[in-house]
Amino acid sequence: MNWIREENYAERMKAEAEPYVAKRMTSGRFERAIGEPIYYEHFQADQPHAVIVISHGFTESIHKFTESIYYMLQAGYEVWGLDHRGHGRSFRENANPFVVHSERFENYVLDLKYLTEKAVKPAVGNLPVYLYCHSMGGCIGAWTIEAYPTLFQKAVLSSPMLGLSFGKIPVPVMYLGASLKGIGEKRKEPLSPVNAFPEAPDFENSCDSSECRYLYYHQKRLEDPGLQTTAPSIGWGKEAVKACARVCSKKHTARIEIPVLLFQAGNDTVVKNASQDLFASRVKNCRLECVPGMKHELYMTDSERLIPYWETVFDFFA
Repeated sequence: MNWIREENYAERMKAEAEPYVAKRMTSGRFERAIGEPIYYEHFQADQPHAVIVISHGFTESIHKFTESIYYMLQAGYEVWGLDHRGHGRSFRENANPFVVHSERFENYVLDLKYLTEKAVKPAVGNLPVYLYCHSMGGCIGAWTIEAYPTLFQKAVLSSPMLGLSFGKIPVPVMYLGASLKGIGEKRKEPLSPVNAFPEAPDFENSCDSSECRYLYYHQKRLEDPGLQTTAPSIGWGKEAVKACARVCSKKHTARIEIPVLLFQAGNDTVVKNASQDLFASRVKNCRLECVPGMKHELYMTDSERLIPYWETVFDFFA
């Protein structure tokens, strides 16, 4: 495995990882519903022995996972991933380009199911199909493997959004406030005003534990307006709260049949680790791995922690 370490990180990404991944990438769009095009990418490994479908996090896109895909391809996994609605190159349900809005959280699930059933499985034959998720993508992934237990054969949930953290504000108070404020078209407005992408980097307040990785992707976002989503709408916040409660319920966790590996970031301030603990305790075949001291985005941490992280993922899939 050719790992990209911190020394000359951006240069090595541009010289090694980016060309390797781009050479193996094709892209397309599908419309599960008319007028709602969803962008996806497919990466062909040289001799694949299995397939990984990526479900990215809030305000992200498949473009953020170039380094991750580089390792997946080297490990012999064919890779597919989509830009969830409201993100990246997929269609938006609101006018503000910096705000993510979704009318129904379940639409994320149905989009992921559609991609897997209509594009991935017909193309890969008998290869096993696994799911890799991060944050919001983990909530989408959890819902998907609960509702469609045989769609994937294994799933990795990395810092999954199974419970949102609003600091000192209790979730019910936040939900009630959003319900009162987000009436009619106001549901598409941001929870807090936002009309621009912050150009100055702010690593200290980011979700990353690796500064070089943070700066590398921040530059990508500056260059591509499609990657500049930064905030949730009022409606998205309400839908996310309801989705977290749903996927952690006894009724739905009992439907999960496949093996699950859940990574927990020890210093996560974005999602609730307690909700991840609850989910893991209710899923009959769930392995919980805590990475002490790390922030939310475990796939964007330093090489000392990142390499064992990916080795654990690949061992689990293998």
